[in-house]
Amino acid sequence: MRGDRRQIQTAVMGGADSEEPLMLPLEAIELDAFRQRHEHDMFWCGLLLGGAETPCVVRRQG
Repeated sequence: MRGDRRQIQTAVMGGADSEEPLMLPLEAIELDAFRQRHEHDMFWCGLLLGGAETPCVVRRQG
């Protein structure tokens, strides 16, 4: 089975059933600071946001 390659702007922290949404950076220049602030956090494609209950990977496009 292939991994989900959708590009998303919202995710949740704490687990797939979390109610704690956050906005992911829109600009690549903001990504390094975002990763530093959340270096110990996991992000999920949350169920309440219509996600697939899988971990999200925050990565730079391009």
